[in-house]
Amino acid sequence: MIIDNVQQLETLRGRDVLLHPIPLDNRLHPSCTSIIAFGIIDVTTKESFIVSKAHPEGVFHVTDLNFLTQKIYTTNRALLLSNGFQEFDYDLEMLHYLCTNKGYEVHQSPMVSLYNRTLSQCFKTNALIDLTKLEEQTTELYRNCFSLDHPDGLAFYSNTLKQSLIKIQQNGIKVDVDKFQEVFGNSFALNGDMCYTQYNFYTTTGRPSNRFGGINFAALPKEDSTRECFVSRFEDGVLLELDFNSYHPRLIADIIGYNFGDADVYSHLAQHYHNTDQPTEAQIVQAKEDTFRQLYGGIRKEYLNIPFFQATNAFSKEIWKHMQEHGYVDSLISGRRLKIANYKDITEHTLFNYYIQMYETEKNAIVLKNILEYLQTYLLRSVPILYTYDSILFDVCPDEIDAIINQLIPSCIDIDAFPIKLKKGLNYKNMTLCSVI
Repeated sequence: MIIDNVQQLETLRGRDVLLHPIPLDNRLHPSCTSIIAFGIIDVTTKESFIVSKAHPEGVFHVTDLNFLTQKIYTTNRALLLSNGFQEFDYDLEMLHYLCTNKGYEVHQSPMVSLYNRTLSQCFKTNALIDLTKLEEQTTELYRNCFSLDHPDGLAFYSNTLKQSLIKIQQNGIKVDVDKFQEVFGNSFALNGDMCYTQYNFYTTTGRPSNRFGGINFAALPKEDSTRECFVSRFEDGVLLELDFNSYHPRLIADIIGYNFGDADVYSHLAQHYHNTDQPTEAQIVQAKEDTFRQLYGGIRKEYLNIPFFQATNAFSKEIWKHMQEHGYVDSLISGRRLKIANYKDITEHTLFNYYIQMYETEKNAIVLKNILEYLQTYLLRSVPILYTYDSILFDVCPDEIDAIINQLIPSCIDIDAFPIKLKKGLNYKNMTLCSVI
């Protein structure tokens, strides 16, 4: 039903609904497009509605969502936040993911595909499609994705994790346009002299990936000149990269209660590997390689006498036993439940990998939330612009470098448990070590 007057709109007041914002064009980044309509479904009666916000076919346009007063399940939270709408009750896409460990794939209609192909430079495809057809898209989404389940971890993943990363992707990354286009061509990620990333939260491992406009931002090559095009938006500003040292072993140590002391992680482990108090540089390098093989390929019997691996192996077997006996294991931070029914042919080692990557993601979500709140509280202009698992990239205003390094970072990160190193540079390629904390 197309809503075309205030009286019809008012009939939605007091209902629990699914709210589906429809962008001007699905190909554009949420930060670079507007909402032209809202698909709405009453989750009790299953009635569907479509109301225009700026669709050319609409005879009535809404300017706010004050008519929705009960539970609201939303899709495309990034689009809502980018267009000035605040938090709603439930993130339907995240809810679906936490229940199934799968993201919901929106199937593009043949009509949209046709317009995108024949009108490739017309970035307002949804404005060319009838409101009734857009309503059908919302109905399909509801039929395939909607659930009244409210799994543990939903609030954490919707707000602490997802909202933080949406804010980071909204910040964009300033680029040297000529260099960017030499490397990436005419990517949809580029808007003026800003490039936009987009996090995918719905991965098998639980680690958000980051790809948009044909660019994999989580795996930008370091060897060539690709990263040179990413620069600071501030005059005389710099890019500052925060890297966690030996992050995965330290995350595991945090879980199992192991203390590496003041030593470098791999120096500490090299002492055990080689039974020496003074391991050589070559032995330390080898220890790093050996450690990752043990952690993610299974710990070999000859290393089970090493206290760190002994405790790690015991924890791996503990969560595997719980998964087999109860069908799930729960996150220590969010309460998110990893269910055996959502994984095919899962093994003890696979479960351990997923569990640690979940722990990493949730730890980082808290760090990112703290950073964003600190920047807002102290009215700093510097912004985080890219998150990639064990690193965070900042675009830093020149007069705020000391505040970021000496105040923000110690306030937002437990650097005793998770020491870091900092690199800075005029672009993302040419960065030099500036501090180890």
